[in-house]
Amino acid sequence: MKIIITIGLVLTSLLTGCATNPMTGRSQLILVSEAAAINKSSSLYESMINGYGKESKISSDPAVNERVQKITNRLVEQAVLYKPNSQKWQWQVNVIESEEVNAFCMAGGKMAVYTGLLNKVQPTDDELAQVMGHEISHALANHTTEKMSVQILTQIAVGAVTVAAAASDRSAYQSQRNYNTQAVQNTAVLAGAAFVTLPNSRGAETEADKLGIELAAQAGYNPEAAVSLWHKMMEATGNKVKGDFMSTHPSPPNRIDALTALQEPMKKIYDVKAPLYANYKPTFQYVKTASESSGFGSNVRVVSEGSSLAPAPVLDESKTMAFYSADYESFKAGTFEFNCKTCSLKFYMNQVELRRLHDTRDWRGLAQKLIKIGYQFDLSYYYLATAAKGLGQIDSSKIYFKKAKELTESDDTNCKKAKMIKCEGVDIAAVSDLALK
Repeated sequence: MKIIITIGLVLTSLLTGCATNPMTGRSQLILVSEAAAINKSSSLYESMINGYGKESKISSDPAVNERVQKITNRLVEQAVLYKPNSQKWQWQVNVIESEEVNAFCMAGGKMAVYTGLLNKVQPTDDELAQVMGHEISHALANHTTEKMSVQILTQIAVGAVTVAAAASDRSAYQSQRNYNTQAVQNTAVLAGAAFVTLPNSRGAETEADKLGIELAAQAGYNPEAAVSLWHKMMEATGNKVKGDFMSTHPSPPNRIDALTALQEPMKKIYDVKAPLYANYKPTFQYVKTASESSGFGSNVRVVSEGSSLAPAPVLDESKTMAFYSADYESFKAGTFEFNCKTCSLKFYMNQVELRRLHDTRDWRGLAQKLIKIGYQFDLSYYYLATAAKGLGQIDSSKIYFKKAKELTESDDTNCKKAKMIKCEGVDIAAVSDLALK
């Protein structure tokens, strides 16, 4: 009985610990705050870098460090436009001398590039920007926090069930029960190292690929390099298998297919941004050189808030940039269509949130939420039309108002005839008529 109750508590944690990531629209398991993840990552990163430093494995090659510094700075300049509060992060990047073909970015912008990647893959600047853009995107999308949360839930489940089993076994030794209890108490500590011990999920890797190629394009790096990079990675690692069954990482060929599909919209961004970087000089130096890194150790490359060039730019969080979405672009063009006819429960479960987004005039958030639900319903199109109008997409809003009115004519898609969903006091047909005049 105790075991059943314990499992129930774990499942409750799973359900109540989910939150929608505003950058990706995906529901994530979040059991710890982003601030807690950043603090833990900072501590672990410092220990890691100190350890590499004692072994003389932090690169002292000025050309390599300057190259990584310049590329990372351009990417961070763009990253803070997508997530303004990341401007306050104490970003850091180190080049670690290791044969490992790898790079990472932890919560709070703690980054490293391994010389194995630089030497074996020999990426161009555009290709290295794809690597670092991908890793920075993990931090922007809160993937470290998500991994820590998965680790916590796993340890709680295993530890709590073990404790419950031991407690029900009268023959169990007291020392064993004490050990189990201690294991549960150490969960947070174990979760802190999750970014090292656990790989990102396949979904997180796909998200970082998508966000990273855009981040690089915004920083003036050619999106074609995302494809050429993975061809090089396949040669360097020998992984050329397309199937990704039972893998937490998409296979390189599948990644290439996905990144190739993004080339057209990313090229549009790149064509606008590339000329701006012809004679690049940062207006704000997020990444410091080694000589400017006093207080952090002679070998640590630091990205910080301080700058000798200019004050940090003031960012308007209400104008945060949104990552590219084919569905969102379709929404703005007036061509998006809701296709799900069996999503009434999903819509009903989100109706309070939809109303809140509407009342707070969060038009982008409202459109993104509706697109995710996908319910073919008159109220869906009414909300979508209102969001388009609020964003200044007048022609598109009229298309959606017209569809909303059409759906009021069917009992199956009319909120007035729905059993659970309410029209929120809106006469959709009348409002749509008025909007179409």
